[in-house]
Amino acid sequence: MNFAIKLAACTAATAMMSAGAVAADYPSKPVKIVVGFSAGGGTDTTARGFASYIHEAPSMNGQPAYIVNLPGASGQKAAKMVLGEDTDGHTLYMINIGTFIAGELAKGADRPYHIPDAFVNLGCASQLVTSLQVHTSNSAKTMQDFIANAKASGKEVTWGTSGAATMHATIGHLFFDTHGIKHKKVPFKGGSKARAALVSQSVEAVFGGVNTVVGFEKDILALASAGAARDPMAPDLATFGEQGTAGIDFTGLMCLFGPKGVSDEVQADVGAAIEHIAGIKGYKRYMGKNDLASFYTDGAKATAAQDTMFKVMGPVVAKILANN
Repeated sequence: MNFAIKLAACTAATAMMSAGAVAADYPSKPVKIVVGFSAGGGTDTTARGFASYIHEAPSMNGQPAYIVNLPGASGQKAAKMVLGEDTDGHTLYMINIGTFIAGELAKGADRPYHIPDAFVNLGCASQLVTSLQVHTSNSAKTMQDFIANAKASGKEVTWGTSGAATMHATIGHLFFDTHGIKHKKVPFKGGSKARAALVSQSVEAVFGGVNTVVGFEKDILALASAGAARDPMAPDLATFGEQGTAGIDFTGLMCLFGPKGVSDEVQADVGAAIEHIAGIKGYKRYMGKNDLASFYTDGAKATAAQDTMFKVMGPVVAKILANN
């Protein structure tokens, strides 16, 4: 073998070793998890719990993770920021698929991205369940009470939510429009801020995560939850369907996303980390204390659920846009 051939062979071998080293060394620094809402809501709470255990996952090379909150445009501001980062897996995005999809659909032709084309769903470790909430001083103790009172008053109901185009906002719009109740939405940059408005009685109701009531039971009463079945973390809370309002039965898997282009190796490592963390007792206890479920959904199943959610929410959002 002449010198030129030997050099070429060595160069190729070195390149292969380097490529393998890059994959094996992921992550090589702390992982940034971006949240598109303010601290204290369901997405932020899940992300912080998840991040606190990521270093324990064997596939994550002992590296920690940290949270960056970038609220705005129902999570779209943060999503666009993630798309501007490197696709090396060191910047990821957490959001529930219902809100992610609702935000895109609400933009119509002006959407800043199409989720399946721009992001990779790496897997999910929880879900977000919407509830109709009122202040405990409100005379309504069931959803049917709330509907009857609103219709009897004939007044416009002012309600808060975690963003203008979130899953919670979509369900809220559909609820009021279905029952012919005049209403005015007040969007906030996160569930914790919507909750604060309800506690101070700046709004009459809130459509927000069931979990946001935890610790505020003296001030907030959840009347019903959206979902085909009762939230396992709030088994005593009846669903909308059980209280006579069918068709508002979708919940949002809470998933971790990477920008399109993230390598198969990174996808596998992060997916393995999500599965590992979802099974950690400490993570389960943390989530349970915050009325959030802990379970694992792999990237393939999560993507399939995401595709289904597009089909389910598309007509709903179109109807809302037509009526408002």
